[in-house]
Parts: sequence; C-alpha cells; structure tokens
Amino acid sequence: MGKIMKSLTIGGIIGFIAGLLFAPKKGEETRQKLQETLEKGKGKFQELKDEILKKEE
Repeated sequence: MGKIMKSLTIGGIIGFIAGLLFAPKKGEETRQKLQETLEKGKGKFQELKDEILKKEE
C-alpha cells in the first residue's frame, strides 16, 4: 500500500510540473510556480516517508 501511495504522489507531482512547463505563461511566473510546487512536493514526500517508516516500526 505504501508503494502505491508513493508512486501516486510522485506521479502527481511529475504531472503537475509537466503541466506547468507546457502552460502558456511567462517564464518567470512558471519558474516561481514550479519552485513553489517542488517545495510542497518535498514536504508531502517527507510526510509520506515518515508515515511509512512509522507503520514499519
């Protein structure tokens, strides 16, 4: 179950980033949005990792 959630999370982040890169916006706006998204994704990934490690204990 943990691997499925991890895969879905990573896939969702990659899909969102791809959508941002192909969206018709100014480069600076896109880079800012991408940076914000990556920071959120890192936080979510860390939460997921902590949750999985906690369940394994």
